[in-house]
Amino acid sequence: MENSITQPDSILPTPPATSPLTESQCKLVEKHYPQIRTVVMQMRHCLPACADLDELQSVGLTGLIAAVRRFDPSQTKTFDAYAAMRIRGAILDELRRLDWMPRSARQSARKLRKTVDGLEQTLGRMPTSEETREQLGLNRFDFDKLQLRTQPVRFLPLDKPVERGNSGTGALDLHECIADETTPLTPVRMENEEMLLALSSTLKMLPERPRQVIVLYYFHGRRLAEIAEVFKVTEARVCQIHSQALQLLRQRWTDRN
Repeated sequence: MENSITQPDSILPTPPATSPLTESQCKLVEKHYPQIRTVVMQMRHCLPACADLDELQSVGLTGLIAAVRRFDPSQTKTFDAYAAMRIRGAILDELRRLDWMPRSARQSARKLRKTVDGLEQTLGRMPTSEETREQLGLNRFDFDKLQLRTQPVRFLPLDKPVERGNSGTGALDLHECIADETTPLTPVRMENEEMLLALSSTLKMLPERPRQVIVLYYFHGRRLAEIAEVFKVTEARVCQIHSQALQLLRQRWTDRN
């Protein structure tokens, strides 16, 4: 979200105090509340299309309250300008927090846009990628990297219907079409479930103590020293049981398959 307005750190909004506002401070907030809308509308030209003006107005209220808390009552004549700075600072802070693109990438995007605009005026047409790359003085790799880094993000509603195509009738929502990468594929899930059942069955074929060592070590995350305390034996003995259990488990697994 491109924004050419910057604010010095000294006037960035501070977290609201825990103490309630005094009566005079509340009246000051009520009096200058319309100023929030004015500041938001003044900034509208540099806001991204996806910006929610009502939400930014709520953020601006925190800046106004911070201005009221920090303002020196003896300087009443300058409160309008001070409040505007605090409101603007609070809004910019929120926009930076929501911005998906780092500041360096945002600067590169502005430089790329400025270069394209300049070439368009000079050539009388939209410049090609090669002409833009040469104007920027970048090699092909760096230019491709710059374009990839400054690509805009498009937001689509997940409940927007999409056509099924010739293979089906009606429409689907996007959330029904987009795969959940965190969910394993059905064949993989079924294969894993079958393997776990087979492993559980094979574990039951082991003697009790080796089985308990395997369960405590691999399923409960116990260290060998902790398992040794459970069985009242040395850690070396548990290590030996563990190795024997793995060997026996491999043998039983091979015999099973």
